[in-house]
Amino acid sequence: MESITMRYRMSDRDVFYGGGVVNGARGITLMEDCAKRLMAKVYQNTGKCTKVKKVRLYEPLFAGDYLEFIAGIKKQEGNKALIEVRAYKIIQVPEDPPYPSSIDVLEDPPLCTVVQFVYEAN
Repeated sequence: MESITMRYRMSDRDVFYGGGVVNGARGITLMEDCAKRLMAKVYQNTGKCTKVKKVRLYEPLFAGDYLEFIAGIKKQEGNKALIEVRAYKIIQVPEDPPYPSSIDVLEDPPLCTVVQFVYEAN
């Protein structure tokens, strides 16, 4: 199975709600970027997203969270591909950090979001 991995750290500019909470749509936008990169790798073009088949939000995202996005092709039919992207929180900022740059590396990263896109290659 073809797949790619992308990492991104949420910043203060990604915050949408009080308390440093990031809008779920921001994570989904990054997941779409990941799916496009996978399309470029497999089909040599980014294609076009024709359908969002599934969206599941499991964990909230906060400024300072470091996410790992893993995109894989679940099914291919001709020039269409069903791409599933999963986002895992691999690093988070501690509740009461002793230093401004403090982080907690998570041993068992929680699954935050799952999205399935249907793409059509050009």
